Amino acid sequence: MYISAYLHRRQLMQITQRWIADRLEDEDALQLTRILTYDSFVAWHSLVDFVQTLTRRLGHPRVRQLPLYAKKDLKDLITTPAEATSARVDELIRNYRRTPEFYYVGSPMAGYLFHDPQGRVLSLCRFKRVKRIAEKASRYAALYLDAHLRGTQRRLEGDGANETAPPAPAAAGDESEKALVRQICQGGISLPREAMQIQDVAGAKIIDRGFGPQGLEAAISRWRGVAIVDKEVHRGVYNAVHYTVRLDIDAPSIIEAFAASPYQATCRRRGLPVERGRADFEGFLDSGAGHLSLDLILTSFEELIESEIGRSMHEARIFRQRQERALYGNIPVNIEYILEYLLAVGLSPVVKIDEIPFKIWGRYLPDTLSFCIRRLYGIPEFSLIDG
Repeated sequence: MYISAYLHRRQLMQITQRWIADRLEDEDALQLTRILTYDSFVAWHSLVDFVQTLTRRLGHPRVRQLPLYAKKDLKDLITTPAEATSARVDELIRNYRRTPEFYYVGSPMAGYLFHDPQGRVLSLCRFKRVKRIAEKASRYAALYLDAHLRGTQRRLEGDGANETAPPAPAAAGDESEKALVRQICQGGISLPREAMQIQDVAGAKIIDRGFGPQGLEAAISRWRGVAIVDKEVHRGVYNAVHYTVRLDIDAPSIIEAFAASPYQATCRRRGLPVERGRADFEGFLDSGAGHLSLDLILTSFEELIESEIGRSMHEARIFRQRQERALYGNIPVNIEYILEYLLAVGLSPVVKIDEIPFKIWGRYLPDTLSFCIRRLYGIPEFSLIDG
């Protein structure tokens, strides 16, 4: 799990590698808490500041900001636009207002929407949720490990096996999965950074108000400490220009923002040393990278509507991904459980654990994951009988 928006992404990747192989170190829980608490503050502060500044650089000096706590907040705001819309957009908005519950409005989110004094949407930003990070990372790991599993199966079945054939469903499939697990636990397989890189934990959308890609790129090119490192144009069901932006951090500004923010209470709840909070944060900042990456999408208002309540609705794509079955046994599910628990440890009041409760070779029900996470927060198990 290599999160590009974190300064300590390499350290987080190292812990991820070890936890998948069931190798816990004494300081892991505390280090995870510091990474997920401090790096999240840095990434969130940098993202919001970047989007506010970029929106103004693109010709909107008067920007107003609204918080987003659930997808209903976003979808309600963009379906009451104070601007002319197309017949297609009008139809989508009517359908949404008729039955908003059909559009996954209960999904939680953390973000901001930026608009002008007339109510026109200019931009928005969001921070990806823990569940989605774990799902994405486990899917990346599954895709990478599938090639190793197929190779192991071919060796077990003989040289005549077809390289493109699906995994064997019976004994050969079980044996190859066991062999793959042994390789991982013995350090014979390491997930490469490229395969586990998650670029969109901190992301933003800019609504094109006539400046186009050229105007956006020109605004960024004149911005010291900011650079576009990748660009991809999407056409079809989803239409947008997708950028990866490298952002040098402004450490003094971030340290001052941290010291002045109510985030100290979050640090206290998670067991971090609040009595020397600023010093601990500043020292942690010094030990990380000097830059982070943000996900940036340039799109039109019409395409924003399509992505939230139309043909390319984000939640519908997530739902389809969750319905896809893994190519092999328990490994992808177990990796997801390990990673979600890893993230939960870093967000919980616990800064010391005795074991990783999920093993890549084990079998677990979803109830086990929720039970283990509740224990991190001291929440009792739901039961009809107290005991």
